[in-house]
Amino acid sequence: MNPYEVLGLAPGAGDAQVKAAYKAKARLFANDPAQMREIDRAYDEIVMNQMGGGYAPPNDSYAQSGVSLGEVRAKINAGRIDEADSLLENMPVTLRSAEWYYLKGTVQHRKGWLEDAAQNFERAAQMEPNNAEFRRASDTVRQNRSAGYRTEDPSKKNDGCLHCSACDMCSGLLCADCCCECMGGDLIPCC
Repeated sequence: MNPYEVLGLAPGAGDAQVKAAYKAKARLFANDPAQMREIDRAYDEIVMNQMGGGYAPPNDSYAQSGVSLGEVRAKINAGRIDEADSLLENMPVTLRSAEWYYLKGTVQHRKGWLEDAAQNFERAAQMEPNNAEFRRASDTVRQNRSAGYRTEDPSKKNDGCLHCSACDMCSGLLCADCCCECMGGDLIPCC
């Protein structure tokens, strides 16, 4: 089916009309996963066409997987962050729209990976500069980063220790030794 017909638009509708139609349909069919897949697929096809990528053929792996950005958003809203992340990672790179980068940033933000989230929010905002939701997310995470919150994915560290350094370990042992000595014991006999 023609993606413009799915969203109730005339062919050649502008960005603002496409977004408004998508949001209206998404609100109307939010509780119908099958309908949301069709709406999301239509929106993605229109966006890809406007970016010069043409329509995705109905038999490509993305269409066969039946995964839509609406489903990803629903999983995020339900707190199923790891499932949402897995769905996002399995989407083809050629279909990664501004919405994809926004949702990826949202997943990373929920996990506390603010540096990665900031990069994806910024990319989404650059791809769609007039999208207030994307810009607001980018601004918010940038403010959080400057406030000193955790900024990187701990699984990407190579030192084998996720949250400590040698100084932290020494300080912890000395503190534990002091506590033991107060109770009549001795954790570190030489101190």
